[in-house]
Amino acid sequence: MTLPAFDYREPETLAEVLALLREHGDEARLMGGGTALTLMLRARLVRPSVIVSLARLGALVGIRANGHLEIGAMTTHRAVERSPLVRALAPLLAEACERVGSPPIRNMGTLGGNLATGEAASDPAPALLALDARVRLRGPEGERVLALDGFFRDFYETALGPEEVIVAIEVPPVPAGARAAFVKYTCLSEEERAVVSVAALLAMGRDGTVVEARIGLGAVGPTPFRARAAETLLVGHRPTVARAAAAADAAAAGTAPLDDRQGSAEYRREMTRVWVLRLVEQLAAGTA
Repeated sequence: MTLPAFDYREPETLAEVLALLREHGDEARLMGGGTALTLMLRARLVRPSVIVSLARLGALVGIRANGHLEIGAMTTHRAVERSPLVRALAPLLAEACERVGSPPIRNMGTLGGNLATGEAASDPAPALLALDARVRLRGPEGERVLALDGFFRDFYETALGPEEVIVAIEVPPVPAGARAAFVKYTCLSEEERAVVSVAALLAMGRDGTVVEARIGLGAVGPTPFRARAAETLLVGHRPTVARAAAAADAAAAGTAPLDDRQGSAEYRREMTRVWVLRLVEQLAAGTA
């Protein structure tokens, strides 16, 4: 299927990008790597008159560490996956980016573009939620930083303003001694969208109790989200079999999945319970 007609712009500065967004308003659409936007254009889900590419904005590419891990929004999934800095400071994110689509998708798709799309089955988003990540946005009123946990609003809807651009993703240091793991479960090929993706992080105290728990879920609701009820059940307690099972039940109960070709909503809910339980037990035992 051919793409609808549109005007294509490749500005070289962020100021030019913001000026184009201001000029064209709702008729403009930002493009990062283009992997998600191309599919949406072909399906006629969006019909912009102007596409503003960020491909020439080198300032939005790169991975740095300055008290926290900072990843430019136009950094590809492949670059994140292979980055020694990411693997040292946030290996959970590297693991999640390694599961994004196919190698061509990882080589083209960008981390900022993935988040800006608001895809419920995003692979990096659950990991970033478990890492307590933030997004840095730039718009006509200047810069603001939002917790990723409050960034996703609804199906393909985020807190990104109509004239704003994601410029970077910030990942704070993980708690000392924390263990983390990621799983993307599919019923078809590994390149398919997830039935459920789970990212879990546990930090244990010297007495064996959980001092911090973060569980990010994807593909089982309108947006990626934190399983807060499950986290609450774990913090302050030893992660016994019964406690882990209760947390997994709470995580599953908090989902709102849809039926699709990979399974029913009930199946997705059950797989959420299964994988949250497995990850919590493995992290508690130090085997993940």
